[in-house]
Amino acid sequence: MLEIKIKKHITEDRLINNALERRLGSTGIFPNKEEAINLLKLKPLRVYLGIDPTGPDIHLGHTVPILFLKQLWDLGHTPVVVIGDFTARIGDPTDKDATRKPLTPEQISDNSKNYLGQIHKILPEGSFEVCHNSAWLDRLSFKDVIQLASHVTVQQMIQRDMFQDRLKNEKPIGLHEFLYPIMQGYDSVAMEIDGEVGGNDQTFNMLVGRDLEKKLLQKDKLVFATRLLVDSVSGKKMSKSEGELIALSDSPQEIRRKVLMINDSMTRTLFELCTEKSQEWINENENKSPRDWKEELVDELVRMYHGEDGVAESREAVSSKEANVPITEWLVRVTGKSKTEIKKLLDQGAIEINNKITKDWKYEVKKGDKIRIGKGEFFEVK
Repeated sequence: MLEIKIKKHITEDRLINNALERRLGSTGIFPNKEEAINLLKLKPLRVYLGIDPTGPDIHLGHTVPILFLKQLWDLGHTPVVVIGDFTARIGDPTDKDATRKPLTPEQISDNSKNYLGQIHKILPEGSFEVCHNSAWLDRLSFKDVIQLASHVTVQQMIQRDMFQDRLKNEKPIGLHEFLYPIMQGYDSVAMEIDGEVGGNDQTFNMLVGRDLEKKLLQKDKLVFATRLLVDSVSGKKMSKSEGELIALSDSPQEIRRKVLMINDSMTRTLFELCTEKSQEWINENENKSPRDWKEELVDELVRMYHGEDGVAESREAVSSKEANVPITEWLVRVTGKSKTEIKKLLDQGAIEINNKITKDWKYEVKKGDKIRIGKGEFFEVK
């Protein structure tokens, strides 16, 4: 009997270590890894992720902490998803060089429904609690806000890099933006939460919550700061502005196109942070050719969000029935790009027809032509 208990204990330690190391790295656990392991072994914990519904889609960046929550759920803990329907009205200044435009209540409501539907692709229905922070933030009086603000200094706020950048560039900083970390921090107090997970760009906000919970409730909250989707070579973060972020609602073909366009150095990072493939499998397979390695990643991501049928669909070329028209005109209709953009791509040698680069603006597409733009956009003339 003792042998069985010891074996189970060792297994739990291994699983907890896997959960902590896979997506957090060595510096993403507060107060420290040892205390986190002890608490995770001691009792079931409630750990929350806060998401402001500022857009219609969950993207791969969001899935990193959600997959961490799934690992905790598998270990017997309770994930909590907090929809920031109140904080979305304010906007988190993190990593922004300008204040965010406020959303209407209708936009926030629609986005929230979309988020929950997409989260269920990772965390099964009934596996997590759902809260909306308007439930407690709407009830705070001005006096309450002032009292909460007394626990954070202006020096703490102004030293943050994004505020320093705005000051140097003479861009405005709204006073309300100083209140955002306090509001997020109060989420922890209102829920009397055991832990919080978020991207490591949220570390400051999450630690404000840890401080507030300790001061107001005498309770120590664990903070789990997950790694970001950053290119290991360039150090560049995947971004919406570059069209690199992959949404869970993207079609199988769109996921394939976007994945094939990323830098080869990002493939391992995406496998580790955004899939449930074992670390052993990743280590054994990473020496494949860059193209085959990416194809494996495409199949895994599509399988996660569209099933096996989606994998087959992702390999089908986008098609159009109209033939015998100039390539520029055909691609404008199929891709939605401007004629100027298409001509520029042709001039750059970025378009292949039947595996051969073409720069001929007047080439007339023919039935059966297979066309590729760059690394990841594939089309076929039917």
